Amino acid sequence: MEFTNSNQFERMGRSEGFKNPNDIGDIETFDDIKQRIEQLSPNTKELVFEEELTVEMKRSLEKIRTFCGELSEDFKQTFLSLLDQYRKERHQISQKIVDYLLEKNFVLPNFTIASGEQAQALLEEYGLNGEINEQNLLLVFQLPKPLAQFWWKGGADSWGNLAEDINDTAIEWGHFYRELMPVVWETQGRHENESGLYFQRVNDIGEHDPKKYYYIWEISEWKN
Repeated sequence: MEFTNSNQFERMGRSEGFKNPNDIGDIETFDDIKQRIEQLSPNTKELVFEEELTVEMKRSLEKIRTFCGELSEDFKQTFLSLLDQYRKERHQISQKIVDYLLEKNFVLPNFTIASGEQAQALLEEYGLNGEINEQNLLLVFQLPKPLAQFWWKGGADSWGNLAEDINDTAIEWGHFYRELMPVVWETQGRHENESGLYFQRVNDIGEHDPKKYYYIWEISEWKN
């Protein structure tokens, strides 16, 4: 194919995915991406009939809602910081991937709060044995999809011996995973100490389902 002018070449380059460092018009700035992520709301689903809850359970429910909101915010801010650092020090994450992550809301974790029969049905759906105390609530925490599925991709220089060094051949979701998980633990610990929530883990250590859950907790309040 013969090009008669530079505009023809530029159009062909875009359609073929060529990258021109001067072609910044199609690349969203980090400030634009940050603004879009800042606007995301917590991904929280409630399977709860509040009118059936005791006073104590309603109090726990409000504390759980606060926990989910604060963890989402802590997660969001840390993710933004990591994304900025990653783009500066490693390599750019393509605009197509950024758009896909935001469109599918794959940036923030997902929460499901359930009580009574709904809580028991979730445990059965996940193939977990046992029953929760009917006076307690169930909280399911799931990582954003890329972290849940590709937690092993990269991050080999951080904690955990199951990470694989992929040498920048793809996005190192494992790097994000290993930097974000301490945020979960720290926020959980803070709410245990300051709000009096008791997080009793239902799934065993190392037992996760990439498509359904990362942590499942039976939630109550610490007894005096």
